Amino acid sequence: MSVGAQSHSEVTGPIIDWLISPASTDLHAEALALAGHLEALHAPRGISNAQFHRCIELFYSRALQLCTDFRRTLRSMELPLSAEWQTSATRMTESLLRIAQGFERVLANASSGAIRTQRRLNETASARALRLLCEQYVIVCQSGREPEVSLWQTANRLYQLSRSEAGAAQAAGSPAETALFTYKRLLGIAAVDPRTLSPGELDWAAEYVSRICGQMHVQEDRPPSIEGAWYWINPADTAEPVACNRQSPPDSIKLKLIFFTTTALARRAAELLARHEGGRGGPDLEPSELFPGVAPTSLLGRMRQRWHSPPKREFPRRRQQYSIEACVGLTMIWRMLRGDQSAASELVSEWDVVNESPGGYAIMQIKGGGTGLGAGMAVALRRDPKEAWSICVVRWLRSPVSEQIEMGLQIVSKGAVPVQVGFRLNSDRAVSMVDALVLPVLPALRQHQAVLAPSGTYTSRRFSLVSDIDRLYIAQGRLLSLDMQTANVELFQFEIDPYPL
Repeated sequence: MSVGAQSHSEVTGPIIDWLISPASTDLHAEALALAGHLEALHAPRGISNAQFHRCIELFYSRALQLCTDFRRTLRSMELPLSAEWQTSATRMTESLLRIAQGFERVLANASSGAIRTQRRLNETASARALRLLCEQYVIVCQSGREPEVSLWQTANRLYQLSRSEAGAAQAAGSPAETALFTYKRLLGIAAVDPRTLSPGELDWAAEYVSRICGQMHVQEDRPPSIEGAWYWINPADTAEPVACNRQSPPDSIKLKLIFFTTTALARRAAELLARHEGGRGGPDLEPSELFPGVAPTSLLGRMRQRWHSPPKREFPRRRQQYSIEACVGLTMIWRMLRGDQSAASELVSEWDVVNESPGGYAIMQIKGGGTGLGAGMAVALRRDPKEAWSICVVRWLRSPVSEQIEMGLQIVSKGAVPVQVGFRLNSDRAVSMVDALVLPVLPALRQHQAVLAPSGTYTSRRFSLVSDIDRLYIAQGRLLSLDMQTANVELFQFEIDPYPL
C-alpha cells in the first residue's frame, strides 16, 4: 500500500467506521459525534476527492436519520429550549449546512475533472444537498433561531447548478427527490413563515408540504403580473424569499431573480379542507399523538391563508428601548383581570420593547425569564400601572440563545373584560363554559365586540356568555365572523342575540 493510500485510510477509516455503525439513541451524543467526524473529514491532512465524495454520501444518510429523530423530539418542546438542547440543535444544523456544502465541493471536483463525472451528478448531488438544507431550515426554526445567513445563498446556488448538465440548460427530472422538488419544498415551507408556528406545527407543516410541493411553479422570468401569491428571490443575496405584495422585486435586468407562486398549494389545501368539512377528508386532518398539541384543520387553514394571500406589513416599525409589563397566556390574563393578586405578583414579568408600530410590538427578555411560550398565545402589555392592558397575540418567536427570548406581538384590543363563554355541541349535551375575554369595538380592526377564547371553543353560531364583574350578567351571543385562529386562541366577532333560544 502506498504512503498516500495509507494516509487516506488513517483519516477516513475512523470516520467510515462511525458512519456505518448503529446510531446512538442519545441525540446529544449523536449530534456531537456528527460534528466531530465532519471536522475530521475537513482536517488539513488531505484525502482523495473520490474518498471525500464517498464519505459525504455516507454522512448524508446518517444525517437524515438523525434529522428525523431530532424533529420528532422537538415537536413537543416549548421555547426557549434548554441550554443542552439549544447546543445540540446548533451542532446539528451547522453539520447539515456543512454536509450540503460538501456536495458543492463534489460538484466543483466533477466540473474540474478531479473525479469521474456520473450521469446527472449535478441534479442528484444538488437534490441531496437541498434535502439537508430543508431539514436544517426546519430544525433551526423549531429551535427558535434564525437560519444561517448562507443557507439561502447555498440553496440558490445548488438549485442553479442542478438546472444544467455539462453547461446546457436542462429541466430537472420527474422523481420526487430531484433538486427542483426539494427546492420547491424549501420554498413552500418558507412561505408558511415558520416563526409563526410551534415546533410541532412546523414539523406537521413540513411533512404536508413535502407531499404537495411538486405542484408549485418556479420560474426565472418576471411574471407579467406580480399580484397575488408571488414571491421573488435574489440568488446573489442571503435574504429569504420576499412576497411581492410586501416588497416589489427590483427592476434591474442585471439581477437574475427567481420567482415562484404558492397559489397551487393554497388550492390543494382548500380542496382538502373542503373534503374534510364534507366528511370525506380521511385521516389527513385528524389529530394525532405523533404531533402533540397540533390541530391539523386549524393549522392547514392558516397555511392556506398564507399561501393564498401573503401578509403585508401595514405599519412602519420604530426602534425603541423601554421596559414594559407583560402577562403571558389567556388563563393568566383572565385571572389577573379578575383581580387575582397572586396572578399579578407571580405572572406579570418585565420585558424590554425592541421596536413598535401602531399595530404591535417586538419585545425581548434575557436571563431565561420566559418559559412555556408559543406562537399564537395571548399576551397582555402595559407600560404604566395606570394604563389599561393592551391585549396582543404572539405572531412569532425567536430564541437566539437559551437565555433569551424575543416575541413579535399583534395588538388586538385596548382593554378587555374577563367572562365565560360556552357553545352547545348538540341538544343532548350541556354547555361547557370556558374562560375568555370580551374585547371592545376597535374601529381600525372591527365594528363589533369580539371574544378571545381558547382554540377549539367555537363550534356553532350561538353561545352563552356569563360575566360576574360588578354584577351577574347572562346573555346569548350570535357569532358574526371568525377573525383569527391560532394554535392557542381564536378571536371572533359577535353580537348579543335579541331573541335567545
